[in-house]
Amino acid sequence: MEKLRAADLLIETIRRDYRDDVAVVVIMGSTIYCDTHSRSDLDLYFVVNTPRGCDLAMTFIIDGIGYDYWAISWERLTRIANHEERITSILTEGKVIYSGSDQDRQRFEDLKAHALDVSDRPAFVRKARAVFDRVYRLQFWQNQAQDLTRVRAYGMDLLFALTHALALLNRDTVKRGRGKLKGELLAMALLPDDFASLYDVLVSSCDSEAIKDAAHRLVCNTEALLDAQEKACVAPRSFREQLTGFYEELINFYNKIRHGCESGDLVTALYAAHEITREIEDVLRGTGVSAHTLPDLVGAFDPNDAEAFLTVAERHQAAFEALLADHEVPIRTFADFDELARYLEAKG
Repeated sequence: MEKLRAADLLIETIRRDYRDDVAVVVIMGSTIYCDTHSRSDLDLYFVVNTPRGCDLAMTFIIDGIGYDYWAISWERLTRIANHEERITSILTEGKVIYSGSDQDRQRFEDLKAHALDVSDRPAFVRKARAVFDRVYRLQFWQNQAQDLTRVRAYGMDLLFALTHALALLNRDTVKRGRGKLKGELLAMALLPDDFASLYDVLVSSCDSEAIKDAAHRLVCNTEALLDAQEKACVAPRSFREQLTGFYEELINFYNKIRHGCESGDLVTALYAAHEITREIEDVLRGTGVSAHTLPDLVGAFDPNDAEAFLTVAERHQAAFEALLADHEVPIRTFADFDELARYLEAKG
């Protein structure tokens, strides 16, 4: 293949002038899949041992084909091995065609082995969530867009992030992308409902509103899939162990509501109600116990009726104390500081 001459020339230069500066040269993409055509480029990168190695990095054109001598540091390749970038397949699928030493080759192979180790399912679910959460910002801007160009552009950005998250959820990588991306994803086990049809709308429709609707549904369906996988990965936690010591701190938020309602500082009361709700949701996660039996604090807020809101807050506090008692969670209370002093002395 004539295009491989670009790789040969790079390796010749390394052997002659940069032997200590370049660790490995790797080819990737269509060449290693034997899926090239007359306009295919040559995808390769080289890992540098020294800053001087980066001097070889360059882009150029021959016969209308673009080439990229792409330099990567070991530090970035380590991040890629940790699946912190979408392009992990350049490591897992890449083929080494030059190595400066056995140690360099082994270092590369160790990183590849690390990237291929997908045994830690919860870790990949967490990575998928971190990537997926970026989708909401893109969806927001897509919803603001008024012309088809911008709607499509944000839709493509959204697909890049969303499919990366799905690959992580499946403990896999996107290897080819672009026209082959849909097929790659359909070969994976975990996909949101209606993925194929919604994907087709995003890449094929000429209707801005249809694209926005498809993006919205795909995001919602992926959220549901991710939520289910997160729940499946959470090891059951003891309610008693998880909640012991929790109420002793939470009580101060109830006090903020009470003081806010009595002093007219209802903004503080609303913030405290929201924090109570979120704190309880978080602490109960994975315990098998739901907060749905507790009154709706945030929904009960009425800036024109502080007394009614305080009543709901007091009911909420009593209901939460009862929930703790039902599960035999102790609440440590001292009658006064003298009793605290005696307790601390006894501990000594």
